[in-house]
Amino acid sequence: MSSEVEHRKRVREELISKNINPYPHKPLYQPASLRSILDNPVEGAEVAVAGRIAAVRRHGGLVFLDIVDDGLRIQASIDKSKTGDVFEFFDKYVDLGDFVNVKGVLYRTRRGELTVDVRGLQLLAKSLRAPPVKYGHRLLDPEVRYRKRYLDIMLTPDVRRVLEVKFKVLEETRRFMWGKGFVEVETPVIQPIYGGAEARPFKTYVWALNTEWYLRISLELHLKRFIIGGFNKVFEIGKVFRNEDIDAQHNPEFTMLEAYQAYADYNDMMDLTEELISHLAENVLGRHVIEVPVGDVKERIDLSRPFKRMTMYEAFKEYAGIDVEKLGDDEIRDLLAKNEISLAGGYDRGRAIVKLFDKLVGRKYLVQPVFITDYPRSSSPLAKPHRYNPDLAERFELFIAGMEIANAYTELNDPVLQAEYFKAEEERRKRGDEEAHPFDWDFVEALEYGMPPTGGLGVGLDRVSMVLAGVSSIKEVISFPMMK
Repeated sequence: MSSEVEHRKRVREELISKNINPYPHKPLYQPASLRSILDNPVEGAEVAVAGRIAAVRRHGGLVFLDIVDDGLRIQASIDKSKTGDVFEFFDKYVDLGDFVNVKGVLYRTRRGELTVDVRGLQLLAKSLRAPPVKYGHRLLDPEVRYRKRYLDIMLTPDVRRVLEVKFKVLEETRRFMWGKGFVEVETPVIQPIYGGAEARPFKTYVWALNTEWYLRISLELHLKRFIIGGFNKVFEIGKVFRNEDIDAQHNPEFTMLEAYQAYADYNDMMDLTEELISHLAENVLGRHVIEVPVGDVKERIDLSRPFKRMTMYEAFKEYAGIDVEKLGDDEIRDLLAKNEISLAGGYDRGRAIVKLFDKLVGRKYLVQPVFITDYPRSSSPLAKPHRYNPDLAERFELFIAGMEIANAYTELNDPVLQAEYFKAEEERRKRGDEEAHPFDWDFVEALEYGMPPTGGLGVGLDRVSMVLAGVSSIKEVISFPMMK
């Protein structure tokens, strides 16, 4: 235990011995919000504020302190000649990091800074550990930043700003979806059969049922059950869990928006996605043109509508100079080997093309918003075959800043075809691909009762937040990211 902690514990004990509670139940002086004071300052008015002491500057019998609360800061001063008892209490018992409640009169210093001339002070919470760095200085060790995120938020306004962007994205996404007539629903987090994406699941054990279940990897299959049941427009914002990589763009626990609309297709979902992203830029940031780090440079990205649209094969030609349709399977295998891409479960032309696209085109060239449409059919077992080309699926992904932001289908609603696709996935699983879709018999049975033509959409809200906040790591927009 450090000497600083020991000292603060002794202060705590001394306060208790003097019948002064270092952790009172509520403030003595009813505090106003700092926002209300800072937005409408009235010099000479008596105010009360509460917050954490972020800085202390001593000048003999005059001490200035910065009080921070709810992300805002105000200066306060304690003049020994005016309030000797308050000054002495502060000097003896109050430290950096403590929470205090003060009342006083607003004035401006000679430098024009709004300040509370303190006439009364109450200690609200005695901190036993001093802040590791000064307020406004970032913790340098990323391990400490992410493991002790409360310190990161407490000390660094920029960190708080990024998280506030994320929380505003969640709020505005809900507001947008409600405004479009979608009903917000709930689906189970723990499921007997996981599905809706290609991912390795987290397993858990349900003691009451004496069986192994899974954390969901997607919201999709249960949301489609709502469509089957008669809800025409549904959405959910929820956590999903994929037992996969931890890197700048992936965290095993992340936040998805999924939405499904009856009597719609992937073109309708493209329009909806475009409108949503533009809405978020306008209502979270107040602008459409933003700066986003892409690799080692910052790119100006325009999120105003309309977004560019092109097929996957067109993008291959334009950005990589590859005419995929003319390549034989041996040539595709050679490209896989050259780019060190492996396919679990054996070679599949469609999945190989998507893997090559992600590496050769998506991450490198798709900086401005662009919808990539019409994926190989075998890569998308939950999507309806393309109405004009059965070798393709009616699927799109939205790319921004080299990241996949959204994924959408014209949903497959033919139960016989869905069963066939699930069987193919099962065969791939037997060949060693742990991310292949399991056969969800209950979902196929639900489809047999009939599902109308439906458009479905999934949006990674963490990645949307990364773009809007202008950060390059998903850990910055996840409050408590997974660490070793």
